[in-house]
Amino acid sequence: MAFSEKTKLLAKHKSAFRCCLCHKPFVEIHHITPQAEGGADKLDNAAPLCSSCHDLYGGNPEKRKTIRQMRDYWWDLIEKRRKNLTETLDIEKFCEVSTDKNWEGVLRSQGIVLYHAVFEEEGFEDSAGHIHRLLKSAQDNTPNQKRFLFLDIDSHRNENGGFDHDMYELQRHFLLGFLAPYFTEIYMPLGVIKNEKAQRNDIPERIEIFEDLNQESINEAIDKGVSSIWVADKDKLMTFE
Repeated sequence: MAFSEKTKLLAKHKSAFRCCLCHKPFVEIHHITPQAEGGADKLDNAAPLCSSCHDLYGGNPEKRKTIRQMRDYWWDLIEKRRKNLTETLDIEKFCEVSTDKNWEGVLRSQGIVLYHAVFEEEGFEDSAGHIHRLLKSAQDNTPNQKRFLFLDIDSHRNENGGFDHDMYELQRHFLLGFLAPYFTEIYMPLGVIKNEKAQRNDIPERIEIFEDLNQESINEAIDKGVSSIWVADKDKLMTFE
């Protein structure tokens, strides 16, 4: 059997009639798990792919999990756009779909390992800056490949044997609360973070850290064109796209 016409149309509609990998138009519905291996003709097993992506990755069993993750991410994004369209009637925004020239890197089998050691004299601001630059450099030089961060911390212990404020905030808030979506996995002293969704590759261009985020600094950031503000404990970080 094959997908019913109703299932194929629904899968295409959920994907805005775009490939869930490269976002190009004109798609066919691919079985993520092949029929020969018991793959069902159900929506959950359907992935809208263009002919190029189908030829490159459709037959590779090692890519099935990634294809499913990327499909789910793309379907969620399209659904959010449709909801926004209903609220704002901004049809032009919904129709703007850009393709990534380096999207192929997402499905490369081997990832990029990033390593940073925090030395005793290094504080939160320095560490956050080093890690962000590593992340940005990895995306610039090896676009979209899976990224694995390994973090070591020298000293930075409090009187109870735990991490001091800076290094706890770096791990608990900055990495787990902010940068985790941009990595596939993060290995740090507090534990391991594994990203269950498709790794994000829209890395912020730069990060500024403010000791005190008040209305004046917010207005100044808005004037500079800041796109979002992230607040963690005592340190305030602003991300610029």
